[in-house]
Amino acid sequence: MRKRPFELWLVWQNVETRQRYHVGRLLHQDGIYTFYYETSGYRRKLAEAMDNDYRPHLAFPDTKKVYTSNKLFGPFARRLPDPRRPDYQIVLQDLGLSLDCTEMDVLRASGGILATDSYEFVSPIIVENNYFDLDFFVAGWRYYDGERVIGQLQRGDVVDFSLDPDNPEDHKAVVVMTVNGEKLGFIPAFYSGWVFEIIEKKCSYLARIEGIYSQAVPHRKINISIIGEINQSVDIDEVLNDKDQLRLVMC
Repeated sequence: MRKRPFELWLVWQNVETRQRYHVGRLLHQDGIYTFYYETSGYRRKLAEAMDNDYRPHLAFPDTKKVYTSNKLFGPFARRLPDPRRPDYQIVLQDLGLSLDCTEMDVLRASGGILATDSYEFVSPIIVENNYFDLDFFVAGWRYYDGERVIGQLQRGDVVDFSLDPDNPEDHKAVVVMTVNGEKLGFIPAFYSGWVFEIIEKKCSYLARIEGIYSQAVPHRKINISIIGEINQSVDIDEVLNDKDQLRLVMC
């Protein structure tokens, strides 16, 4: 598959319920930054977030507007580490980045997380022809076996998934486990609908540990990548038109 486009999803977390919602999209193309809210569908998107106390970002108050800029929007740029800090190169190394990385690279690797709000940036699901790929950080890390076994994990390790349709928080929940059966957590809910479908329809895929960040906050400890092939039993048009599914990035 070709390199990911410069697109990131903006995710908001309800601090009381701990549920996360895909509320917006940030794109960078031909020198122009674009931001708009995710108004398509309901499940884990803006509409459901609004029903759970979300209010639009003060810098982007109009949920129907497409915002554009020739530089990264100020509220997002402030989420980046300051390149003037003396340990900036070490910060990038810890994120797995080089000095020639872009602002979008840093947002993607760091999540753009601040202590003062509940936003973060995540990667989109990419679909090209009959192939797909995505990467994500394991959710629910603090509640399961991850911290106990993190010293035994290595980049490149294969991980297993299992469906958890009886989960009271998400009927399309997908558990992330090591090949030895230790439960690390869950696929984030804004991805789970797609992955649940892929597993249920017995599509072929490979899931590995892409990064391990032992000193990070719990929901940024382990990054997992999935590459797979969509078989004939999956109707992409049906998935895209299902209001309970994510919009995908079709290449």
